[in-house]
Amino acid sequence: MPKHPILYFDDGTLILKVGDGSGMLYNVYRSPLMLRSAFFGGMLTLPTPTSPPHSLTSNAKGYLATAKEKEATTDETALELPAQFTAAEIEKFLDFIFLQGSSWSRTVPDLNSACAILKISHFFAVDTGIDFARHHLDHHPALGPVFRLKMGFDYHIKEWISMGFDELMAVPINDISAEDESIMGWATYRALARAQAAVLDYRLTLLLQIPTPNHCNWCTSHSYCAGEWERMWMSKSGVFGALVKEELAGAEILEMLDLYAVGGMNRECHRRTCEGLKGPSSILRGEEALIDQAIAELLKQQGIA
Repeated sequence: MPKHPILYFDDGTLILKVGDGSGMLYNVYRSPLMLRSAFFGGMLTLPTPTSPPHSLTSNAKGYLATAKEKEATTDETALELPAQFTAAEIEKFLDFIFLQGSSWSRTVPDLNSACAILKISHFFAVDTGIDFARHHLDHHPALGPVFRLKMGFDYHIKEWISMGFDELMAVPINDISAEDESIMGWATYRALARAQAAVLDYRLTLLLQIPTPNHCNWCTSHSYCAGEWERMWMSKSGVFGALVKEELAGAEILEMLDLYAVGGMNRECHRRTCEGLKGPSSILRGEEALIDQAIAELLKQQGIA
């Protein structure tokens, strides 16, 4: 069986074997793994705990039940790691544990390395590895919304689920490839399609729900003010154009609402009306609620609290 050229230490105290068929052996130290991993702490600590650590996934708990009987001090008794982890992924994980140390800024991992560290750290409940990977993946430019969404579900990272879903809301459902649909899964694809349709319906309805201006006490003509406000709302250079032509979200329109030209509308009436629309119950925030509802339903379906 091949031994890793670097991560097979002569004085190592725990021998690991890759289970993907390559049979690669690693001889590493128990203590760092015990300190960082709930799995290895549960397996290597004596006496053996009566129940697996709560932070482990169900798959890891089942693996722990068989792994904790292993001596893992010789090549023949090596602890064989789950076949779902490749030799390349195991190497990146062990490199993080034993060679990189605690300095996150020493080396910026590439996308594959960060994903491998997250994958294995999640299985073995290595919090430092999860935090390290998330630190580098949270805004990684090469991690597209489809993969971010999938990884969010795989590793129960609600922030990634929201980020990925929000980004995909701007992609027409017919432009999503069959491959991406397969990656995200039918339930997520269906939720995305329904949310996009609901937002489109809401935007069309919004055009007919012109907010009533909030007039100031010294406004001399309420009807004139309201007419100028309505003209802006239905103008191609106003809210109508932003919703239909530019396809901006209501929250984006709110940020520039006071910049749209409103003709001779009383300035104080205009200021009060814009300010009143920026509250949490604003009609321009309705699509945010629709997206939040779609994400909440997905989280519930996946059992993510």
